[in-house]
Amino acid sequence: MITEAPSRQRTIDTMPTHARLWIYKTARDLSAAEQKLIRERGHAFTATWAAHGAPLDACVDVLLNRFVALAVDEEQANASGCSIDKSVGFIKQLEHDLNLMLTDRMVVVFEAEGKLSSCRLQELPELIKAGAITADTVVFDDLVSTVGELNERFRVPLRSSWMERFL
Repeated sequence: MITEAPSRQRTIDTMPTHARLWIYKTARDLSAAEQKLIRERGHAFTATWAAHGAPLDACVDVLLNRFVALAVDEEQANASGCSIDKSVGFIKQLEHDLNLMLTDRMVVVFEAEGKLSSCRLQELPELIKAGAITADTVVFDDLVSTVGELNERFRVPLRSSWMERFL
């Protein structure tokens, strides 16, 4: 009897640098159980994710206990409007099932005292004024759009990010 080998679960580290990327973030660390569930559901989602019937080479991964990353190698097939809508539906379902917010673009994640912290974007000017956040504070730029950008400019000093306008 011939059996099909189980599909290999991809991670961000195994995706090419040109792979398209979406980053979703939480204001708090994800528990080990939440991360496991996200990876398992992400694997199930990407195993069937397709654009106009063409399977997409994609992965869902959790980064730094705080970020959910969805990447797709579009060399085989481009993620289209409908397939992107399905990915957003997948993320919205995670939000519902885990009772957390992943799509809130007003959350800023930064490093403070060796740990990840977060604030609301509107709080950033006051934290800068108080000296709690400086131009050298490491922030995470969730607007990166490829795996290569993730590797190069996801974790940067505030002065090198789009948030530098608050300095």
